[in-house]
Amino acid sequence: MKKSYWIMGGVLLVSVIAFFGIKLFGTPKPNAENVLKFIQNHPEKASLTIIHNDKVIADYNSKQMMPLASVVKIMVAVEYAEQAAARVINPDELVKLDELERYYLPKSDGGAQPEWVKSLKERKVVKDDSVSLEEVVKGMIEPSSNANTEYLMERLGLDNINDNISQLGLTQHEPLYPFVSSLLIPYELMKKYPDLPQKEKVTKAKEELKNMTAEQFRAMAADIHEKLKNDADGSYKKVAEIANWYDEEFDRMNSDRLIASTTSDYASLLMKINSRKFFSPAAQKYLEKVMETPMESPGNQALFEHLGFKGGSTSYIINTAAYATDKEGNRMEIALFTNNLEPQELQNLQANMNEFIKKIFIDPAFLAKVNEQLF
Repeated sequence: MKKSYWIMGGVLLVSVIAFFGIKLFGTPKPNAENVLKFIQNHPEKASLTIIHNDKVIADYNSKQMMPLASVVKIMVAVEYAEQAAARVINPDELVKLDELERYYLPKSDGGAQPEWVKSLKERKVVKDDSVSLEEVVKGMIEPSSNANTEYLMERLGLDNINDNISQLGLTQHEPLYPFVSSLLIPYELMKKYPDLPQKEKVTKAKEELKNMTAEQFRAMAADIHEKLKNDADGSYKKVAEIANWYDEEFDRMNSDRLIASTTSDYASLLMKINSRKFFSPAAQKYLEKVMETPMESPGNQALFEHLGFKGGSTSYIINTAAYATDKEGNRMEIALFTNNLEPQELQNLQANMNEFIKKIFIDPAFLAKVNEQLF
């Protein structure tokens, strides 16, 4: 059976962060201690930064470069908010669903794209086969549509998005690139060997991909992005036939190539958002509308004034970036990144991550324990 090539999906329950009302029958009760133990026992696989009222209270491998997966989409949301505030773009502008579909590779995002389209129709926000630009951004954040992200990279300008790396003071952040398009790099490499059998083409592509520099990789992804942008009838994707050659080794190579940064950088970015002082009032408003969908939960409304979240995962990664402001005005930011996870480790973290974040935000005793053991 072919492996599903989902990269940079959401993080199961974590992508919802509804602290109340989640019941999974037949599964063990979530335990935040399991996440803490994993971090302690696998320092080579985990990085954590927690900030409380501008004070760092957990700093664990915080300068270690880690692949971000979908957490990087926060950077796209920031550029959207800035352009909306400057009236460069109109959040109410209608975007054809067909334009987004050009960047969608089935099974590449854990089902986020069809889930999002289904939710749009259920909420009856589709008009003339179009949705607002704001809905496109919300779909990028929750449920983490990769196709929407790649469309927004085009719409907002990738150079503009990457300019924010320095403007936000992020000192350890790789440039963004069109990551959906990068999945088709092996296809372009295999085209160079039309006379070889398929198995040998795949081998050649893997060899070239392993030796490719980061700059070459990004350049090829950009070229393929242009092809997808112009692929109105889907013929390019059809000919590429990714399902026929993508395998676990390609999946791992793509995960290892993902845009990387540190929990230190992302905790500082979350702190800027959560302070509500760094961005202009207009940009802050647009940013909160797309980042704080967890506040739609009555349980979260009872606890917080603000709650924002972005998760990300691959078959080897589960990442979390979240911020909260409670009813007393106390602010907290957490960035937790992992990498090189074994299947059982991934399953363990998926089952318990939501509980870990919840206890960090609302349980002072647990927060003190984390501070004592990881700072």
